[in-house]
Amino acid sequence: MKQAAMTPSSAAQPIRRALWIPGIFVLGFLIVIAVNGILIVTAVSSFSGLETDSAYDKGLQYNQALAGAAANARTGWRAEPLVTAATGTDRKLEIMVTDRDGKPVTGLTMEAYLVRPTNAGMDTALTLIDLGAGRYGVAFTPEALGNWDLRLKARRGDIAWQQAQRIFLQ
Repeated sequence: MKQAAMTPSSAAQPIRRALWIPGIFVLGFLIVIAVNGILIVTAVSSFSGLETDSAYDKGLQYNQALAGAAANARTGWRAEPLVTAATGTDRKLEIMVTDRDGKPVTGLTMEAYLVRPTNAGMDTALTLIDLGAGRYGVAFTPEALGNWDLRLKARRGDIAWQQAQRIFLQ
């Protein structure tokens, strides 16, 4: 019987059982690249990046916006909104407008815009009724509860005023 001769080179090399380690390393990178690709495609296709329509035109009118803000500050008017539950899903919005001395501001033509921060299709325009003594109100049915941006616009003669703030509807 002839015995197989062992060469020194075959005896010195161990059997490679860990060939799967580089494969897992490469597979991990491929998974990361695939997930990042999916996230990039989803992000680019779901948001146009446009926050304001006609942003360039509004940017050109920035000085007018600054002048309007200065005129708004000169009036010294402040509005305190109060939203209460009416019947069922109806809510009542009541605004108390005061001047810088705390006296009620009367005789305003007032509008309110409820803007949903997350859904542009839910925005609502409301015309407020003068309730007397600087109070203005309207009943409305919100399309959803939660956070809303309340934008108030008032006019008396040639004086225009506006205020914006976040409210929470329950």
